[in-house]
Amino acid sequence: MKKINWKIFHLALWTEIVLAYFLPFRIRNNFEYQAGFPMSFICVYDTKLGKNLFMSMHVNPIGLLFDILIIYLIILVCVKAYQKFKHNLVK
Repeated sequence: MKKINWKIFHLALWTEIVLAYFLPFRIRNNFEYQAGFPMSFICVYDTKLGKNLFMSMHVNPIGLLFDILIIYLIILVCVKAYQKFKHNLVK
């Protein structure tokens, strides 16, 4: 088993955070908003004004790690394919 490429891991982490912010939310039960790609990892509940935002939010750490792992693997495959393509052009 190879070591984790931490640069790609950090890129996957930040990609997941940015995607969760920009991709549309899924609405469930008319008061629960879910975000994340490809699996939702954060739920924000619609509450009355004056409530703390962090008290109306739920983060699923397992879902977040799963999402980061999927994005990490996608980026890793793309990097390996690019390196192979670049190596074949040099020959």
